[in-house]
Amino acid sequence: MSRIIAGMHRRLPSSPPRSSRRVAASLALPACLVLAAVVTAGCETGTPGATPQITPGTGSAPRTVNIVARDYAYVPTTVDLVPGETVTFQVINGGLVVHEAIVSDLEDQMAWEEAEAAAADPPPGPTPFVPPPPGFEGTRIVVESGQRLDVTWTVPPDAASAPGGWFVGCHIPGHWAKGMVVPVRFVDQAGVPLASVPPVPSSASGG
Repeated sequence: MSRIIAGMHRRLPSSPPRSSRRVAASLALPACLVLAAVVTAGCETGTPGATPQITPGTGSAPRTVNIVARDYAYVPTTVDLVPGETVTFQVINGGLVVHEAIVSDLEDQMAWEEAEAAAADPPPGPTPFVPPPPGFEGTRIVVESGQRLDVTWTVPPDAASAPGGWFVGCHIPGHWAKGMVVPVRFVDQAGVPLASVPPVPSSASGG
């Protein structure tokens, strides 16, 4: 069998030289070890759906939770919280328009959506003042484009039992409908989920 290389007719050897075989053999062992390490790591994972262990924040030492708001999405796509802990949300607006991060249960999210849609002079421009819904236990963080705002807040101890789950959502008119919402996953200190991750409401499908 032959191959044309750079215009020359050159016959390839039927088997690689011994030196090549020795190099290949020396490379094969590390590759196998790497594969074995990957397989072993996969076998040693903990409870399915678990996150890395979390040290819950306290009033004197809040745990930092980073959220980046974009046009029109959040990063990360799921926010992990431990019921009863104190956290400091560091919300960065990487979008071109004002955004907010409302952390609350589904009922309050829907109340905010209705209230902000009815507010006069919605953005662009100053975010309208909307009073919190009755019994509101969450927090609202409004951030201008290119800015960061830090807010410290304590997660309600019974938050994981809220019907419909909790979410981080933006209700500046039109943003929720574009899909600007992510679920909150409540976990224990070991990172094991205390409840299933709630589905994103159809009103925020992003269509």
